Amino acid sequence: MKSAHLLAEALKQGMSPVEAICSLPTYEPLYIHRVPVEVYRAAMQKGWRFFPVPSIKDQAVPRLSEATDNLQQLRRWARMARNWALVTGAASGVFVLEVDGEAGLAALLDLCGDDWSWLDTLRSMAGSKRWISFAWPQGFSQISKGRPFAKGLRIIGEGDWVLIPPSREPQGPQHAYMNPLAEVAAAPAYLLKHAFKPIDAVDPSRPFPPCNSVVSTWSSAVLSEATHDQI
Repeated sequence: MKSAHLLAEALKQGMSPVEAICSLPTYEPLYIHRVPVEVYRAAMQKGWRFFPVPSIKDQAVPRLSEATDNLQQLRRWARMARNWALVTGAASGVFVLEVDGEAGLAALLDLCGDDWSWLDTLRSMAGSKRWISFAWPQGFSQISKGRPFAKGLRIIGEGDWVLIPPSREPQGPQHAYMNPLAEVAAAPAYLLKHAFKPIDAVDPSRPFPPCNSVVSTWSSAVLSEATHDQI
């Protein structure tokens, strides 16, 4: 019996989608209508948006605008998709911390101190790289877009994308979840501090306008209002 039929039977028995997927026999291929279980579950339960990556060379031309959580569209794409990409940012409600090799892991351990909460959120790996998923923070905007904020650490967020299991990296390693049933947790404060800022906060990298320009703008506004009143 195929996985899709087993999943349907489990749902009829009153299981939650997560319990139903967990009940699939380990020897069955982990696909539903040719869509990887990981993609199917994330689209159905989390509203994550995906697009297919048919071949390695196409990874350089991501189709962010086509990304969707529509299961019918995902099934159609599954006929030719070899890899799957997740659109990160507010659209999917998730951002990903990329940890590159031993240097990245050392930087993460130094950054987190005694806070090990990142172990409880959804994590994946391929080769020497790890990807740690966090819920997109409401009321914040990203400040370190695509740039490493520490050695071996960068945020994959707004306007970006990441390959997810069971995709393969161009160099060959296959992506796999380290804790596939974990929820996507809120980001710890130390991570938000390095990668985000409150939407209403002043950007410290932007200089204030010269005082004389502020005074000039204010004076012009007052003069304009006075002239209008005289008319």
